[in-house]
Amino acid sequence: MQVDKEVQRIAALRQYQILDTLPDKEFDMITQTVKHVFDVPMVAISFVDTNRQWFKSEIGMGACETDRSGSFCTHTIEGLDPMAIPDALEDPRFRSSPLVSGPPRIRAYLGAPLASTEGCNLGAICVMDHVPRQFSRRDRDLLTHFAGLIMERLELRRAVAEDMLTGACMRRAFEERFAAAMRQHQKSGSDLSLVLFDIDDFKAFNDSYGHPAGDRVLRSVGRCTRSTIRRPDIFGRVGGDEFAIVLPGTSLAEAEQLMRRLRKRFAAIRLAEAPEVVVTASFGLTAALDPEATPRSLMKIADKALYAAKANGKNAICLSDQASPSTPPREDLPRRIDRD
Repeated sequence: MQVDKEVQRIAALRQYQILDTLPDKEFDMITQTVKHVFDVPMVAISFVDTNRQWFKSEIGMGACETDRSGSFCTHTIEGLDPMAIPDALEDPRFRSSPLVSGPPRIRAYLGAPLASTEGCNLGAICVMDHVPRQFSRRDRDLLTHFAGLIMERLELRRAVAEDMLTGACMRRAFEERFAAAMRQHQKSGSDLSLVLFDIDDFKAFNDSYGHPAGDRVLRSVGRCTRSTIRRPDIFGRVGGDEFAIVLPGTSLAEAEQLMRRLRKRFAAIRLAEAPEVVVTASFGLTAALDPEATPRSLMKIADKALYAAKANGKNAICLSDQASPSTPPREDLPRRIDRD
């Protein structure tokens, strides 16, 4: 696979925000149905990441992910049609694969690529057996049909998960992706910061200028935020005018610098119907420092910091000094307020 094509494919995969998400009964129902239809011991819905294949749903694999090297699905995504391997021991590409020589001992494989609307193969739906097996044209067509059903579900999830006005994740999707980012943070030990912010005096603005003008503010805030943060960051709308940003691999100091830039971009927003109005926001920041931290505990701490920013005159960035997210925040904890 060409390098630029692979970069484009990985970028497309990231847009679906499916990796490391929790089990989903809709996908589990598909794998159960495929297992019954094909009468096989192993089925997987696999998404091929940079160095691994991750299973959104699997039966008989005994793992949630495997190394990409030696995997069958990494070959499946290189083509447009299903890939059939009647006997892996007779195929030089796979006879030495640990998935063949060791558990789960794949001998026969049929995989159909999961193609996005842009034509990028994100992964595969595959059926596997422990013994050699021939796959018919009907088998290939049927598995391609199931691949289409899976992509329909992914497209629907992506459409429902996004707030059409701001481009942010809706609350449920944000919480799922935040939880996945926390699991990755706890596995890798890398930095992770959380930002909560809301638009100052937004209700008063709506009352004075009307909801259409308010929608234009929200649209501009969403556009500024999306173009300021990075692709791996998670931007969610958690209330009417309240937003959250999860920043994986980002320290609290780096998050503060990023929010300073974002605050300046908000101040540059101009509306024809209210040229005198300057859009400002208040920010509460915290970082995942405690190994026992959870998305809920971080949200509570960031919310306390946001409250402190608003209580100290708004248009401010407040960094929580709460070092242990497992300890309930107190109103009297010192926090640093930044107003430039």
